[in-house]
Amino acid sequence: MVKHLFLPAFLLSAGVLVASQATPPAQPRMADMMQRHQQMMAEMQASDQKLDELVRAMNAATGDAKITAMAQVITELARQQQATHGHMRMMEQMAMGMMSGQGTTTGK
Repeated sequence: MVKHLFLPAFLLSAGVLVASQATPPAQPRMADMMQRHQQMMAEMQASDQKLDELVRAMNAATGDAKITAMAQVITELARQQQATHGHMRMMEQMAMGMMSGQGTTTGK
């Protein structure tokens, strides 16, 4: 009876060992993703601060200066929208690369 339990246990442990050696370590990729996330969060914070400043200036302006300030706010909103779409496309490509097992090799 002991012989019959030993072989399946050995095969199972050997299979786990082979499977664990076949998968690449996730740490470097995770560290890279965390760094990109932190960079993206810092960029978003800077964009928010810039927009806040433009809105304050717009609200304080009068006459023709208000029209100019409104145009600056609209331009900044459009720029941020385009940047957001770019980030979403990049994240989609990264996810597709991870699902296909290729990882990511593209930078900014």
